[in-house]
Amino acid sequence: MKILNLFILFFSITFIAKAQDFIVKNNDDVIRGTIKGTDYFSVFISANDEADVILPAKDVKNFFWNGDSFVSKGFANGRNFEYRFVKVIEMGSVNLYSFGGGTLVPEVKEKKVKFRPSIGIGTGTGGYGGMGMGGGISIGGGRNAAPERPAGAPVIRYFIEKPGAGPLQEVPMKAITEDAKKTEVKNILLQKMGDQPALKAKVEAGTDFNSRDVIEWVKEYNATKK
Repeated sequence: MKILNLFILFFSITFIAKAQDFIVKNNDDVIRGTIKGTDYFSVFISANDEADVILPAKDVKNFFWNGDSFVSKGFANGRNFEYRFVKVIEMGSVNLYSFGGGTLVPEVKEKKVKFRPSIGIGTGTGGYGGMGMGGGISIGGGRNAAPERPAGAPVIRYFIEKPGAGPLQEVPMKAITEDAKKTEVKNILLQKMGDQPALKAKVEAGTDFNSRDVIEWVKEYNATKK
């Protein structure tokens, strides 16, 4: 038994050591390496100690970084349509994502940047992710070079969707103190998960509607649908 446990431990350590960040492009090509950061509009990866590459969200399906999964989603921004990455919080019959938060892009150590993408932060919501094609943007300088981009990240926001039942929708949980905002969050949750009686009762009796409560309710709802 001890030998078996040691073998399992060795296998687990070996697997973790070999685990890498990776990006899945829209054409299903996989790029493995070390992801250095994201500003939610593009992702910055050092591909297996070779070229540093920036991939815009419109060219990526999803990526895996530091134990978290990120997917590309389409958002309406006025008359324009743009792609952004959102972090997966919970997936199932109802999906919950977050956008923003944390320090995501490393400090610039060198300024040998051959290309600096222009990135605008929009505020619109709605829509679905697309399937555009395209390649990466190579930049010079090796692993220590980072593009000159904002080191901060947008304020964290949450988005919810029920596949087949409408577009991605923002859940306005930022500093939620106004009764009108709480009512808005309650109505969104009841619309997405009101078909489960026990959970419906919890949402209707809710008072805070903070991110912790919403995440737990979405997890509970998905568990009932398995």
